[in-house]
Amino acid sequence: MKRILIAFCLVCFAFGAAQAQEKSKPPAQDLDANALPEDLLIADAKKNLRVAQLYFTRKAYIGALQRCEETIAVYQRFKKFDEVLYIAGMSSVRLSRKEGKQPLPAGMTAQNYLILARQYLTQLIKEHPKSEFRKRAEEELRGLGDSALQTGAKQ
Repeated sequence: MKRILIAFCLVCFAFGAAQAQEKSKPPAQDLDANALPEDLLIADAKKNLRVAQLYFTRKAYIGALQRCEETIAVYQRFKKFDEVLYIAGMSSVRLSRKEGKQPLPAGMTAQNYLILARQYLTQLIKEHPKSEFRKRAEEELRGLGDSALQTGAKQ
């Protein structure tokens, strides 16, 4: 009887140790997948867009650009992504002209913002050809003297 009891205890101990090892292993995660639920991403993107619109109308272009960049970095499938790109591009344009109520941050020049503006507005035109913001983005790029847009329009 003692042997059976000892054997049973050893089996339970071995089984418990195996389960403890399984729990200590981190679950396998897909690095490409975003760990946040889709609903949370959509809500965050909507909030960032509303705040970016508010900052943009109040000429706080750095804040508007930062909110747009958060959405660009995290959730590119947002249904109003074209508007996010437009606000990011136009905020960058205004910052390159040193407009607005905020001074340029240290380490950023007007030329840096001009490069960002071209990138965001070009991305808007290429990825969202049916966007309501496309024409305004094209006009702004022409005003910036973007030769890539002019050669792309000829093709």
